[in-house]
Amino acid sequence: MIRFGKGGHSLRELPWIKGKLYVNKSGTIRIGKRVRFVGKPWATQLTVETGAVLEIGDNTFINAGVGIAARHRVTIGSNVKIGPRTSILDSTYHQLDVNDDPSSSKPIVIRNNVWIGTRCTILPGVTIGENSVVAAGSVVNKDVPKNVLVAGIPAKIIRELEIPAGWIRE
Repeated sequence: MIRFGKGGHSLRELPWIKGKLYVNKSGTIRIGKRVRFVGKPWATQLTVETGAVLEIGDNTFINAGVGIAARHRVTIGSNVKIGPRTSILDSTYHQLDVNDDPSSSKPIVIRNNVWIGTRCTILPGVTIGENSVVAAGSVVNKDVPKNVLVAGIPAKIIRELEIPAGWIRE
């Protein structure tokens, strides 16, 4: 068995990439065990600016066409599933008016066992609670509690989810 890293992890624990994954890295990227990226038919892109941090937990799946941009910090937990063509941005990257600081950002936290559907947008400063689901096409502009389904533009709670302790989405 071949091992890598200080902890002597097996090759099965390395990230898995199918298709194109563009990484624009000036900051820090930390990727957990068995993280899977799909970049086919659309490339997936990770952008981490100088001084920023992108953390992705174990067993997370990031689908085709996903764009994650960290100007400050984006934290994605373990066992998270992110649908195709989703955008996760911790900054607006532009001024809306003269009073806005174009370099400002607010951290994003996506807790464990979250499922984000296709074509969602996760905006700066949002925390998505453990076990929650973001329905396809939703725009999340405020915190989402744990164990709920949210949907819409902007995303609103549709219902609570019954999630037993220790249950992981397949």
